[in-house]
Amino acid sequence: MRRQQIPLLHRLLFPPAFVFCKLFFGIALRFPLFCWLRIIGREHVPKRDGLIVIANHISIVDPVVLWYASPRHICFMGRADVFELPLIGGIMRLARAIPVRQRSADRAALTAAIETVRHGEALGIFPEGECSETGKLLPFLPGVLLILRQTHAPVIPVGITGTQKLIPYGKLFPRPAFSVITVRFGAPIPAEQILALPSTDQQLAFLQAQVAGLM
Repeated sequence: MRRQQIPLLHRLLFPPAFVFCKLFFGIALRFPLFCWLRIIGREHVPKRDGLIVIANHISIVDPVVLWYASPRHICFMGRADVFELPLIGGIMRLARAIPVRQRSADRAALTAAIETVRHGEALGIFPEGECSETGKLLPFLPGVLLILRQTHAPVIPVGITGTQKLIPYGKLFPRPAFSVITVRFGAPIPAEQILALPSTDQQLAFLQAQVAGLM
């Protein structure tokens, strides 16, 4: 797959920022937040080429935990209004996150997501579209299939448990969790296996079952 042309300044800043954030989150999760992270199946994640990573969503901290657990960088799709915050917005741009306007058909975000995968990046998606208040898996939205049909990239399902103890539903700030957070990566699923299913509903149900089995 062709590689994205990334500005020189970004290429210079990204490697040290990547290492710093890995170290920072590794320390912060253990102390002062008292979280023990259990990562299962990291070896399933391909080291290169376009990839779609899908996961359940139970806390606003899920992208951070999933990014930290992954052996490669993941570009996430995030709310557009967050990009307007001075510090956080700059970090998200450095991390090559994709702004998405909620409650609208954001074609620009969809195009950017497709190009991200085509350029050989790993794209992170929470197909439920929002955090689950109960922790139970919500129905998947069809946006992930639009990206899959255009890229034919493999899909890695991920199950996340325990993050709601770090930042509960509806809260914005972390608290000491005194618990284990588990991130379980499944084996890559070829796009052809998913798209061979005869209907959109069956394709979404299949993906949802893969994530549910890892939770």
